[in-house]
This record gives sequence, structure tokens and C-alpha cells, in this order.
Amino acid sequence: MQCTAYARISDEKLEKLQKYEEEFGTILVAYERMPDFAKLSDSELNEIREEEKRIGKVLVAYGN
Repeated sequence: MQCTAYARISDEKLEKLQKYEEEFGTILVAYERMPDFAKLSDSELNEIREEEKRIGKVLVAYGN
């Protein structure tokens, strides 16, 4: 599986993103390349959703 790396951005761009975070009240994460999401069946998605509930975390499935 290929992992996506955080983007390398200039200090100027980072400052701008931090202003957006403050303005929107959210967290922005910049990646070099956005990976494709995995194509899962409904039953696979349901299993993942149940596991999210069980562990109290958000899971993201990427294709390989």
C-alpha cells in the first residue's frame, strides 16, 4: 500500500491555511496527493462502521 505524505508547503501558504482553520473552526490537512478511496461492498462498509462505533475512531479505507 502506498501511503500519502503530508504536503510540503511554504511558510506563506501555511500561514494562510492556519487563518482558514481559525476562521472555519476546523483542521486542514494538506497531502501531496489524495489517495483513492477503496471500493467496498455494502457489507464491508457496514463492518467498518460497526468497528468505528466499537473503537470510537474514524476509519478511512484507501485502495492499493
